[in-house]
Amino acid sequence: MLRVVAALGAVLCAAIPAAQAAPDDYLAHLAAIVQRRLDELAARAPKLVPPKPVAVKWKAVRLGSIDLGAPLVAMTSGDLDGDGAGELYAVTSREVVAVTLRANKPVELGRVAFAGERAVPAPRDVVATAVIEGRELVASASLWARELRVTLAGKLAGQAGGTGFLVCPGERWQLSPGRNYFPSGFGVATGASGTAGAPGASPASTGGELYAARCRDHVDRAGTALRVRAQLAITGRLAVAVLRCAPGAACQAAGAFEYANVGVAFELADIDRDGTAELISSSFVAPGDPDVVKVVSLGGDDRKPVFKKSFNGGVVGIVVVETSRDAPLVIAAVRLAGATRIDLWRLN
Repeated sequence: MLRVVAALGAVLCAAIPAAQAAPDDYLAHLAAIVQRRLDELAARAPKLVPPKPVAVKWKAVRLGSIDLGAPLVAMTSGDLDGDGAGELYAVTSREVVAVTLRANKPVELGRVAFAGERAVPAPRDVVATAVIEGRELVASASLWARELRVTLAGKLAGQAGGTGFLVCPGERWQLSPGRNYFPSGFGVATGASGTAGAPGASPASTGGELYAARCRDHVDRAGTALRVRAQLAITGRLAVAVLRCAPGAACQAAGAFEYANVGVAFELADIDRDGTAELISSSFVAPGDPDVVKVVSLGGDDRKPVFKKSFNGGVVGIVVVETSRDAPLVIAAVRLAGATRIDLWRLN
C-alpha cells in the first residue's frame, strides 16, 4: 500500500505543471495516468508459483515443556529475526515469551512484559490475541489498555502500541465491556457443515458473539492467491470464507465452510502444499479438560479427519511454524486448567 501511495504521489507531482497549464485536459487524463501507473506496479509484483505437493506424515511427538509463569492465553509463530526459521510466541496475562526449536526441543529466547495502564473494565477470564505484522508481533491482553509490539533483532524488545485487539492485518476488535468475547456483527460467508458454500454467497452472521478470527493467505494449484478468513463464535461454530484473487481482477468468493465443536485453539494453513488449506483445531471443551486435535482439509468431511490426536489436558494453542523443511511444522500447546507450564507437541 505504501508503494502504491508513493507511486501515485510521484505521478501527481510530475503532472502538476501540466495541470496548471491545462487543468481540464489534466483532469480528463488523470484516471488513465493513475491506472497506467498501477498496471506498471502490478507487472513488477512477484509472480506467484503453484505449490508443489509434499508428503506429510502425521504423528504426535512431545517436544518438551516450558513454564510461562502465567497461563497461556494466545499463541502464534513468525520469523521476526529474519533467519528463515519461525519462532513461537506465547502470550500470557503478563508478558510475551519467545521460544525457538533446537534439535526438536523448545528453547526460550526471552520475555518482554506488558506495561502501562490497566484495562477498565477487564473480564474475569483473560483474553488475548497475537498477530504478526511484518517483522513485529502485535500482542493484546485484556488486562492491559494498550497492545504490546514485539521485535526480535538480537534480543527481544517491546513497546506499547494502540488500543483494541488486532485479529487480522488492519482489523481491530473491541471486547464486549467486562466480557471475554467480542460482540456480534462480523460476518463471513457460510455454507453447510463441512461443505463448500456456493461462490458468491452472501456474508452471514457467525451466530452471535465471537471468540476469535484468523486471516491467512496461500496459493492454489493454478498459482492464484487465496485469502482464507475464519471466525469462531462462542457456541464453538467456526465459519470459514475463501476468496480467490486473480491478478488484475477483483477477488471472488471461492467457497464457504462451517464446522461445529471447534475450540479456541485453531489454525489454517496449506500443510501438504496441495493448494488447499487444512483446518487444525482443538475441540469445544472446558479449559483444561481432556482435548482432541483434528486436521481436516477445507471441503473435506470433518467426520473423517486427516489426523486426530487425543490429549489428557486442554489444547490452548496451535501454531504453524515455517522451517527449512518442505512442509511447515504444526505445534500444539497443552496444559491443565490454570497451569502455567505448557507441553509442546509436534504433530507432523
